[in-house]
Amino acid sequence: MLAMGAKQVTQKIIGIQLLVTLLIAMISLVLSDFRAAYSAVIGGGISAIVTLYFASRVFSARMGSPAAKIARAFYIGEVGKLLLTIILLSAALFWLPISPLPLLLAYMAALMAYWLVLPFTFHASNISVRTP
Repeated sequence: MLAMGAKQVTQKIIGIQLLVTLLIAMISLVLSDFRAAYSAVIGGGISAIVTLYFASRVFSARMGSPAAKIARAFYIGEVGKLLLTIILLSAALFWLPISPLPLLLAYMAALMAYWLVLPFTFHASNISVRTP
């Protein structure tokens, strides 16, 4: 398996987040009602939006950039992601007719997409090892 580029990794993570969101929404619809399914879609959508934001910030630093620039892009992306998450979840909880539990469950499940995807995007042949 070949290592993927930043764009492919981001697309795969977003794709899995959306699949997980749809799965939670369907389960919510079967077990509860349309409002629960709608809430799950909103929660998973928030997760996908913040993932896209974070990826756009982190991958804005070009390959070969100084480490400080890459670290700065990462920190700015992470802080922005946290603020955007707080704003979007607050807006959804306060202003939309949603059920909090399906929204939060779908949000958390969609965030787990990182753990499902990242191990498959790394290839051991990309490591340079120095031997004594």
